[in-house]
Amino acid sequence: MFWADEIAEEVIKSYPDLDTYTCASGISPSGVVHMGNLREVVTSWFVVKALRDKGKKVRFIFSWDSFDRLRKIPKDADQSFAKYIGMPLDLAPALDGKSKSWARSFQQPFIDSLKVLGVEVEHIFQSEQYLSGKYADKMILAIKKRKEIYDIITSFKTQDADEGERENYYPLNIYCDKCGKDNTTITGDKEGGAVLSYECKCGYHGTLDLRKQHNAKLVWKVDWPMRWTVENVNFEPGGKDHSTEGGSYQVASVIVKKIFGGRAPVYRGYEWLGIKGLNGDMHSSKGGAVPPSVMLEVYTPEIVLWLFTRNLPEKAFDIALDDEVLRMYHEFDRMYAQYESGEADELVRRIIQMALSCNPNYKKCPVSAQNIAAFAPIVNFDLDMLVRVLNKIGDKCTKEEIEERFNKISFWLKHYSPDSISTLLEEKNTQFYETLLAEEKGWISTLVEEIKKKDYSLDEMQALLYEIPKLNGEQNKVRQKRFFEIVYNLLLGKNKGPRLYLFLLAINKDDLLKLLTF
Repeated sequence: MFWADEIAEEVIKSYPDLDTYTCASGISPSGVVHMGNLREVVTSWFVVKALRDKGKKVRFIFSWDSFDRLRKIPKDADQSFAKYIGMPLDLAPALDGKSKSWARSFQQPFIDSLKVLGVEVEHIFQSEQYLSGKYADKMILAIKKRKEIYDIITSFKTQDADEGERENYYPLNIYCDKCGKDNTTITGDKEGGAVLSYECKCGYHGTLDLRKQHNAKLVWKVDWPMRWTVENVNFEPGGKDHSTEGGSYQVASVIVKKIFGGRAPVYRGYEWLGIKGLNGDMHSSKGGAVPPSVMLEVYTPEIVLWLFTRNLPEKAFDIALDDEVLRMYHEFDRMYAQYESGEADELVRRIIQMALSCNPNYKKCPVSAQNIAAFAPIVNFDLDMLVRVLNKIGDKCTKEEIEERFNKISFWLKHYSPDSISTLLEEKNTQFYETLLAEEKGWISTLVEEIKKKDYSLDEMQALLYEIPKLNGEQNKVRQKRFFEIVYNLLLGKNKGPRLYLFLLAINKDDLLKLLTF
């Protein structure tokens, strides 16, 4: 059974007969919202789809933790922004100088990518929620039960509780009325926890009435379970940092019950992602600097979703930006062919169905990514010319049918695999030709004479290439390999290239003979 269907069944079993099920996910927009964050969202999204496929009404909410503090400035950013560390992400100014705030500058590109991926979600901005006073009653309750919360959190730690620490513990942080930062210490409370006194490192001393003033935020392990009760969440995934023994989910599961009288949602932990093949512009190997928008330049939306559908959430995997990109396209095409033919089993069928959720009218590209990657550079990335070449070698297609894949593969070649680009030499490779043995020069002479005779079919050209280097009429792998290397070097200046029989048919005959005739 597909993993999202299993989770959906668990949710229904845990919460039978609900009118509406709520699935949630959330991210702190403190920096680039990356592919690892996308796993958080699409894990919920596939469960939403699975529940809906079972006839259930589902609300899908996405919480932007934009009221979190700004913790650090990226190393390659303007370090003068360090003066805003400690302010809420949605109140600190944006690095780009254009967006409304630090948080909004990182949120919008991700929101745009979700639209491209067809992920339909209700965005909730926690800065707006907190500043509106929506959570005031829950926050006052948390102050009243602050020592109980301390005991719960401490019960998951190895060190013993400290009575002095317990006495002074408050499960929220106040943003100072003067400097706007959370460098504050709560010194006391009154009126049933509604009014707090505090002092700030900036020298300010003040009071905060939670019933009227809302520049305060619960700490994460209390904030999370509080929101479960407000939003009536039934399912939410979390990264492996939250999923460990004694981690945030376990702590929050106790707090939601004992403090807020609620219930923890069905939960699924997910593993981190790796990114293979980053260039020098990106310095994280774990996805931290790779937003979905980059992947959507390389992969079609269906394949981006498929990369997640085919892997269990708790399974770590790498997303390729290296030469494995072509293999990913090939594997997707192969699995889709099984689905299209009706030969796929139930698991494969559901994997593809979920991947195509972004495009129900998906039509298979008639040309492999490998052939586009091989021949697009040969025609200098001219799409119209590429279509003519592909049709010449038997890949029947139209411009409209291959344009999207052509754009993705072209972007990948130019930005992530420039060494894979094969272009026809402008002049004869005389220096290499002079290094050949007499017999090897004879192979090239034979190839030239045969090409001059007629226009070869695919099968005829393939047969010719295997016939020329035979030894005493017998196939010889060493000679065959050497012959191919020689032709590639004379045409491309390197030992490898596109499948040779297709390549020779794709090239203009005059250009071909110009480079092979000595």
